[in-house]
Amino acid sequence: MTAWARFWLRLLPLGLMMGMSLAPTSALAQQTFPPAGTLTTQGHGEVKVRPDSLSVTVSVQTQAPTLAEARGETNHKMQGIIAALKALNLSGMKLETQGVQVFPVQGEYTKNKLPKIIGYQATNSLNVSVIGASTDSLGESGSRIVDTALNAGATNVGSLNFFVNDMAAPRAKALELAVKDARVNALAMAKAADVTLNGIYNLEGNPQFGGYMPRPMFALSRAKAAPEAEPTPIETGESTVIGDVTVRFKF
Repeated sequence: MTAWARFWLRLLPLGLMMGMSLAPTSALAQQTFPPAGTLTTQGHGEVKVRPDSLSVTVSVQTQAPTLAEARGETNHKMQGIIAALKALNLSGMKLETQGVQVFPVQGEYTKNKLPKIIGYQATNSLNVSVIGASTDSLGESGSRIVDTALNAGATNVGSLNFFVNDMAAPRAKALELAVKDARVNALAMAKAADVTLNGIYNLEGNPQFGGYMPRPMFALSRAKAAPEAEPTPIETGESTVIGDVTVRFKF
């Protein structure tokens, strides 16, 4: 073995050891640790809100031998429903067509033959909303809308929903309460640790929505449309807006 070969063999273990010692250092440099002198805690806030708006979907579905007959009958019935709802003259009520659908109705399947089209089914759906009303009046308004639509020819009523039209103020209040709650928690922790808080290093949070508590209705049928039937009972409820924050205080 030459002198140069012996020289490189002596350097090889040293190079391996240097590489092994440098790898953990570079990995640690990429990690992020909380700065010294910080205290992290969470805060929670809740705001109860009562709805001031509602929306409900009413629809008409008909079936006829021809496409023209199915569309004509559906459109005629929906025009009657729209006229009856407008006659209620409810403040803040808006009507918006949600969808118009037409499907062929096929007969029984026969082996080796495509089923024949025996008719057509047409559906017209209307979204009815009342915006900016008092909470106490929403239940009565919803009941009048549902009963009027059914008596005017609607075949289905569903997707009843109560909501708050402008959620900016409740969201802000929930976050405000959450931050105050986090500060109370931080002060208790700082007192126990015998340190003094010195401002906020980092603050994170988002408002969330709790569940609404009205009784939703799905697919009320026209069987309840008889004039002598009792008004459809609809009760409004409350919703909870939740604010959760994570705060890192300096001390």
